[in-house]
Amino acid sequence: MTRRFPQLTDQLYFLGLAALNTVHGWLPFWMRPALYRACRFDIHRSATLQGGVRFFHVGRLSVGEDSVINRGVYLDNRGGLSIGAHVSVAHDVRIYTMGHDVHAADFATKSKPVRIDDYAVLFAAAMVMPGVHVGARSVVMAGAVVTRDVPPGRMVGGNPAVDIGPREGTPAYRLRRRFWFAH
Repeated sequence: MTRRFPQLTDQLYFLGLAALNTVHGWLPFWMRPALYRACRFDIHRSATLQGGVRFFHVGRLSVGEDSVINRGVYLDNRGGLSIGAHVSVAHDVRIYTMGHDVHAADFATKSKPVRIDDYAVLFAAAMVMPGVHVGARSVVMAGAVVTRDVPPGRMVGGNPAVDIGPREGTPAYRLRRRFWFAH
């Protein structure tokens, strides 16, 4: 099916996304679940997505129990993004599921889903690229650019991210950070 006015449709879609991202930052945390349902997001009621989180699409996003997504995080959910339970995502993290094929003559987009498993930690300004699976209990250090899967219980850092050792201990914490005015 061809669209009659593709540029107008695209412009309206991006205006809608801009409105979503703006409204999300203004709403108090207790009103955000209604917005998540309207956008077809699967966000556990105990998860916290602070104001200033930016979404790239409606749908294709799930966030598990007690996970915390801090301010300034980009969630590129166009290709599908799954974040497990008790995951800590620090400020200014970028998670991408779509990019361009630099070898294609038409610079076509390509996407791959990203999965972040339970008790994973992504520190400030880390980048996770399309198709990456961040295993349970793993840690991505600040500023790391993750282009490959991170095995469970491992820590990675650098650009591109490399294995820097095991995460000691077994996480058993709860990230209950539902502050009323945490923006």
